[in-house]
Amino acid sequence: MKLDRQSVGYLLAFGSAAAGALRFNLAVYAEGYGFEYIPFLAYALAVGLIASSAHVLAKDGVKGFKPVSGKFHHALLYGVLMGWSTLAHFLALRFLNETTMTSLGQSGILISLFLAAVILHERLTRPELYATAVIVVGMFLFKPWEAGNRTGFLILMSGIACGSLASVNAKRWVTGTPPRILMVWRNLVAFGMVLAYTVGEPSPQITVATAIACIATGILGPYLHGLFFLQALERISASRATLMGRVQPVIVFLTSWIFLSRLPVRDDLVSAGVILVGTVWLVLVRPQPEKKS
Repeated sequence: MKLDRQSVGYLLAFGSAAAGALRFNLAVYAEGYGFEYIPFLAYALAVGLIASSAHVLAKDGVKGFKPVSGKFHHALLYGVLMGWSTLAHFLALRFLNETTMTSLGQSGILISLFLAAVILHERLTRPELYATAVIVVGMFLFKPWEAGNRTGFLILMSGIACGSLASVNAKRWVTGTPPRILMVWRNLVAFGMVLAYTVGEPSPQITVATAIACIATGILGPYLHGLFFLQALERISASRATLMGRVQPVIVFLTSWIFLSRLPVRDDLVSAGVILVGTVWLVLVRPQPEKKS
């Protein structure tokens, strides 16, 4: 069965959310072996940069690394915004656990929808607005205002704001620029920012377990998470791609239970269930592509 363009876009957005959820669990796993979050992120970004560069080299050859014609400043800005967004998320892990962070991350939906309406003039249909309302209700059931740590909250929210701004603008930037090329510049700038932050800090001792976690995180996060999202933006609107990402808490809960033996509390399960219902509803009520006459 051949899927239509929109269906592929939704699947890519879901894949992006899944990859993004797994990277936090791997970071927490590595931290259990004494690997601090920021050095861990630096190694993961290096892996992501290598993976995205290998993708460009295989697809475009050496010419793929030349500055993006007419959009070089877009690629650099995308890298700066996503670099801080990524760094802020890992800095916040020092103050908040991964479940709380994912819960707070759902607030990015409101920022993204607002920016998509202002910058891209995107509008949701009435059924989609109803589905969005369900997702927002599920988000607030997490009680993000009870994060418990103001420093972690402020760091995370600044990262969410930058990530939302980058994601919405990426809808324009990805036009005419292959996602794989944008990912190289994004990872290069982000790696430089994180590397500068880690200057002077002692290098962690790498074990087999932490090395595997770094490699897996680099492939899932800085490479596939961003690549799938950009590829989704080529097929569906920024609003819909962002809304699909709200299924991430459900994935975090499942993977936390499987890999970290952490069971979510009842309220979190209810909230995740509501978000999942809203996300499925959003997919089911999506506008059908117009048939060619």
